[in-house]
Amino acid sequence: ANIIPNSATLPYDMKHIIKFLVDEGDFFEIQEHYAKNIVVGFARVNGETVGIVGNQPLVAAGCLDINASIKGARFVRFCDSFNIPLVILEDVPGFLPGTQQVYGGIIKHGAKLLYALARKVLRDQE
Repeated sequence: ANIIPNSATLPYDMKHIIKFLVDEGDFFEIQEHYAKNIVVGFARVNGETVGIVGNQPLVAAGCLDINASIKGARFVRFCDSFNIPLVILEDVPGFLPGTQQVYGGIIKHGAKLLYALARKVLRDQE
């Protein structure tokens, strides 16, 4: 069975993909009702606890907005603090456009997410 549609224009549920990849399909989502266009949470892969970050194409096409950037950055920093490995499932078309997002600080908040990810990757390579 296909877990991702054959057409690139059709949305899919990132949570189904996560449950397909993790042990026993058990995924503990964090802040599931906030910034629904990004999914973060904990699961086990081969018995090891991992943090999972993935955009949700079913909500706003998975675009990153201010709230999604804040949610993602906080989760990545939390995992970095406790040396929890990350599984990153990204299929993001970019940042949500609009004057409300620009005036609200999408560049600053988006940069926080990118910085948190870069820091996590670099620390894992040490």
